[in-house]
Amino acid sequence: MSYFSANNVGEWIVELIYQNNIKKLIMGATADSHYSEGMVQITSTNTEYVIRHAPHCCKIWLVCNGNLIQTREGRFELAGSSYYSYSESSSSIHSLDTDMLPYGGTRRAERVTEPHPFSSSEERSASGFETTYYEEQRRRLEIEELKREKEQRDKMRNEREGALSNSFGVTQILYNEEVIRRREAEAELNRAKDEIEDMKRVQKEHEEQHYTDCRLLELIQKERDEAIKTTEELLIHLNLENAVSSLSPSSPLQWSLSDEPPQCFLCPISKEIMRNPHVAADGHTYEVEEFRRWLRHGGEKSPMTNLRLENDNLTPNLVLRSAIRDWLQQHPYIDESS
Repeated sequence: MSYFSANNVGEWIVELIYQNNIKKLIMGATADSHYSEGMVQITSTNTEYVIRHAPHCCKIWLVCNGNLIQTREGRFELAGSSYYSYSESSSSIHSLDTDMLPYGGTRRAERVTEPHPFSSSEERSASGFETTYYEEQRRRLEIEELKREKEQRDKMRNEREGALSNSFGVTQILYNEEVIRRREAEAELNRAKDEIEDMKRVQKEHEEQHYTDCRLLELIQKERDEAIKTTEELLIHLNLENAVSSLSPSSPLQWSLSDEPPQCFLCPISKEIMRNPHVAADGHTYEVEEFRRWLRHGGEKSPMTNLRLENDNLTPNLVLRSAIRDWLQQHPYIDESS
């Protein structure tokens, strides 16, 4: 077994790391008696020296009283780095694990050049026990690191799931609000359509009423014109009869005038002199019995205008009936012949 000399323990550890190209190292952060819960600071000067001067490719775990205090991650440099200057040197400790060098911190004494007082069997036993202990420590630290990594991954996954859940919740809220707005818009549109339909219906009713009023006004005007014409004809006949009253009853002129009754005296249906004239819904005057016979035989339209009658009501035309009676009294022979 080879021995190395150094000014202090920290320098010796760094030299040993370089000579054996050690990639992983577990060493004490301080004495176990100095351990306190939640400890994060390094109080050992040797440990601080190793942390500062050890090659970057060596990953170092700092423990105290069986607890992990700090971890310095290792990283690899270029092949020509000075950290590999001792990789091909001494092979005196090849029997040890080249990936892990156990170290007891300040509890180990500095090595000297004098022979070791223990026998080779005791030395191998102590070395094996120490190697097993630190191998167990390394495995435990690796398990703790895996646990921390798993916890970190679980935390990140939970955060992502929470973010997705929040995003889905916001999206659902926006979707519900959009559905409500669309329903309100559809309801408003339906109300507007109903109002438009009502306005169209009212407009149509007004147009129909206007058309009916216009037709009624035309009929009234026509009836008025016919009444005026009838009155004028009656006045003309009366004036003519007064003018020829001194003539003989057998005068040809009187007979010619008496043989032509006014057209307004004739029923539009029977073409005979009316005895009981009545005004129908179309504004024209008919013999009451002739008009009722017209209705009984299925007549639903006006005999004069050929338009549908609004009703079957008949109103006596007293003025025209009185004029017909006066005319018949003056022409008794026509009444007897009829």
